[in-house]
Amino acid sequence: MTTEEIPAAPVYTITLTTTGIAAIDGETLGDTGQDADAARRTALAEITVKAALHGRPVRATAKEPDGIVYYLIVAPDGTVTTCNQPHPIPPPPRASAAPRRTASSSPQGTSAQVPADKNSTEWAAPLPEGMTSPWAQLVRQAQTGAYAEAVHTANRITASLRHEYGLHHPHTVNILTTRAWLALRARTEPAEVAELLVEAAELRREAKAQPEQDTLRLIHNAHTLWHHLATQDPETARELAERLLTLLHNDPHRTHDIINWAQNGGTAMR
Repeated sequence: MTTEEIPAAPVYTITLTTTGIAAIDGETLGDTGQDADAARRTALAEITVKAALHGRPVRATAKEPDGIVYYLIVAPDGTVTTCNQPHPIPPPPRASAAPRRTASSSPQGTSAQVPADKNSTEWAAPLPEGMTSPWAQLVRQAQTGAYAEAVHTANRITASLRHEYGLHHPHTVNILTTRAWLALRARTEPAEVAELLVEAAELRREAKAQPEQDTLRLIHNAHTLWHHLATQDPETARELAERLLTLLHNDPHRTHDIINWAQNGGTAMR
């Protein structure tokens, strides 16, 4: 997803003070008040979670204590890109948009059997009404840093969506993607997180999920964790190697990394 393709909204406003206080959209964050760098990292970590919950990069405006303003793009994997111009102004909603009901917002049971149009805006559609409460719980858990609990909540949402819409529906795929990002933030066992990243990437490829850039981020993060496993847990690294090679078929550098490791008996890294 290019910078131009990232939706104009939402735009989160980060405010930093000389006393090490950080706020997002006027709400002061916890664990700040030490130094500007710590406050900045805390704020960006929160925006990363919000990006993960959106399932795509989001925009943020960072106001430094000295008055300098930075326009940022924050990705679900924590990557931060600085823009050289202000964020675009979100266009006003069309009058006809409010009353229209899409398949994603229809009451449970009325659209479950309708295949998703993979070329439509369905990939960016909100979850169905029945998922409002568990999704709100997941958001609260992620915003308070309870990532492990958020992963469990995402699992419950996934089970419901898979039963109602199927494995390859955008709702299910997007939640599985969010679960993978949350697991990465939770910093649980590398083998478990690598498996979730690979699983989500495989599913997105099968479903032709959009945006493709999010699929690539999952794959690249999975390869980074695999590199760690190749040294610390060779058995799991061997189990994931073939699946990663399939996902990395257009990435010669990372593909060579895995092949070279395997050719050296699965014990040596370059």
